[in-house]
Amino acid sequence: MTFLQRLLFLIFLLTTGTFAAAQQSSIDEDIIYGSDPLLYNGRFYTFFPPLNTGGNQFFIDSQFELGSITLRGVTYTNLMLNYDIYNQLLILKHKNLSGGTNLIIISDAWLEKFDFDGKKFEVISIQDTVKRIFQVMGSGPNLFMYFWKKGLILENYNGAKNHIFSDAKKEMNLFNGIRFMKFRNNKSFCLLFDPENRIAVKRYLHDHKINMKKTSDVTMTGLSHYCNTLKRK
Repeated sequence: MTFLQRLLFLIFLLTTGTFAAAQQSSIDEDIIYGSDPLLYNGRFYTFFPPLNTGGNQFFIDSQFELGSITLRGVTYTNLMLNYDIYNQLLILKHKNLSGGTNLIIISDAWLEKFDFDGKKFEVISIQDTVKRIFQVMGSGPNLFMYFWKKGLILENYNGAKNHIFSDAKKEMNLFNGIRFMKFRNNKSFCLLFDPENRIAVKRYLHDHKINMKKTSDVTMTGLSHYCNTLKRK
């Protein structure tokens, strides 16, 4: 092999190695960030409950469902989502370029709203630095907002050593465009209104056989529309 051939061969090896390293780096970045860094820039979801824990930490169960996400005004559809209400995290499942599956936490700094399990959720600032995820029903100025949560407790028997996730519990709020007003049942809900409207609301609940603790999202949406026809307190 002549000196020129050796030189060309050496250049080939160097450029090929550099290309391979760059290609591997690109693949690694794609696996971590996905094709859109706005969507795929979150931390990996690594929460595992203690061994033998009963139940699950999710809004419904561990199965991921199709949904959509809005981040900084950009909406992404047909995503596999789950909502961890114990840790208050929205989880995205996607396949990386190597064919594996990643679970990514959607950053609450960018998350504005999402649809999941046929329900609508929004991230609301309740204080300057505190944000919460609320299920939203109805339209303004009177919106119903549920804050969903779970606890991790010891099983309910003497000598229990294993933990279990509680059932999903909701904190019910009426948001009138200015403030959140909590209520627990029909009576406390009616007390959110002035005396004149209170009578009308009580009659509406009675006529529609509404139990605020158990009623459907569709019924709550209808109640929101009705409340918007009343004089504001």
